[in-house]
Amino acid sequence: MASDKEKIEEALQKLLLQLDELREAIRLVQSRSLAIASEIQEIRMAYETLSNIQKISEKTVLAALDRNGYVFIKVQILSNDEATVRIGKDYYATVPIESAKKILIEYEKELTESLKQTEAELKRLNDIYAQLQRKIQEYVVALQGAEEVKK
Repeated sequence: MASDKEKIEEALQKLLLQLDELREAIRLVQSRSLAIASEIQEIRMAYETLSNIQKISEKTVLAALDRNGYVFIKVQILSNDEATVRIGKDYYATVPIESAKKILIEYEKELTESLKQTEAELKRLNDIYAQLQRKIQEYVVALQGAEEVKK
């Protein structure tokens, strides 16, 4: 009987280690998901800003110096029909605003697809996590049963 108990304890310890590893993997995937969602939001704000620049005739606007809008400065818009947009990792091009908006739309589509994949991976990891928790609970119940039989 002690042999069965030892086997259960050993299996339980392995499952607990797997659970810890899985918890870390879930945390990393959640972080990636949040980063992608944040980037999508940034792209949407850039798109809206370009749209507003097209609509207004003002040549002076407030521009944030940081992502959270803690500091703004007044800037002169030299051209409201062109924008410089990232077209690769470290490559930028000055293009008509409509082209820049199309590029942003494509980036958003790519990131949205990446977010869907990340969320699917997160769901899969959470499902595995739940399965491991159920299995651990089964082993705990089995150990408790073995303790009661021993008494």
